[in-house]
Amino acid sequence: MPSALDTKSQDFDAKSILSMQELDPSPVDDSPSTPDLDSLENGEYFPQTVEDKPSRTCGFPTPKLGLRAHRWDALLSGIQKYSTYPPTAFFILHFANTSLIPLITRSVPASEPYLLLTRPVYQAPGLEHLVLTVPILAHIASGIALRNIRGSRRARLYGAETRAQRNLLSFWPKVSVQAKTGYLVAPLVGLHAVINRVTPYMVEGGSSGVGLGYVAHGIARSPVFWNIFYLVFVTASVWHFIGGWATWMGWRVTTARKERGSKGSLEGYLGYPENQDRVKRQHKMWWVVNGVAAVGAALWLAGALGIVGRGGEGSGWEAQGWNEMYSHVPVIGDWL
Repeated sequence: MPSALDTKSQDFDAKSILSMQELDPSPVDDSPSTPDLDSLENGEYFPQTVEDKPSRTCGFPTPKLGLRAHRWDALLSGIQKYSTYPPTAFFILHFANTSLIPLITRSVPASEPYLLLTRPVYQAPGLEHLVLTVPILAHIASGIALRNIRGSRRARLYGAETRAQRNLLSFWPKVSVQAKTGYLVAPLVGLHAVINRVTPYMVEGGSSGVGLGYVAHGIARSPVFWNIFYLVFVTASVWHFIGGWATWMGWRVTTARKERGSKGSLEGYLGYPENQDRVKRQHKMWWVVNGVAAVGAALWLAGALGIVGRGGEGSGWEAQGWNEMYSHVPVIGDWL
């Protein structure tokens, strides 16, 4: 004979079965919940944890002092990006003065007045360092710091144990074309500034006598050196500027980052229409960015070397002053 406890248990099971409802099936989310390695290395995936939430005191959030790794990443990325804005304005003016205007006038003396008109804009006392010196140094320093931070993060992700393994993963293995052109342009910009700004200031107390004629005079004195210098300098600079602005606009062509699924995953080998369209867009972006850079470099060299470079040596007291300035350039003055 069943006990009272068994009877209550059977009644509870019956009520539970009757109370169950039939639910419609729902699709399973197949999207991965873990980030990819590129996002982790670049600091683009930082889930909000309990530690990241600001503590509360009397109902008000209390911010924590100090910067975490991803906050440093965001701060340095902002400095690296926005420090390119002032030099870009100078870049456009300099491109017009040293290339477009000489190509239009077909004469160095006729192009000099236009250079003198725009010179006070970026060579005013204090403004030159604000437009060029400080932003360029900030851009270089933030880029190196970002590379070190992301390299250390990469070493931790891949479990580097020895110093040799950490050094191998820390800085140079993933240097992109964009970074390589930047590292190439940096010393060339420094040499260009020493020859055209620092040395004239040391010799004559200013660079008021430095213009297109000064550049033409130097090229006529040492044509091999200056043609190679400006060929490398202009080409690398234009590619770095165009590639950098393409990256800021979302066209990652010269950077080391690859699109997800393009290689090393099953999705890259499947002939889905969306994957084919993405590959076509990538090829189009590559051709557009590199085409613009090639046209810009060719146009600049046509004006700088094709017109200014054939201007010939100066004459009289002006040529003597230029010879004095070129001979006082540190280290390479004897070659110029």
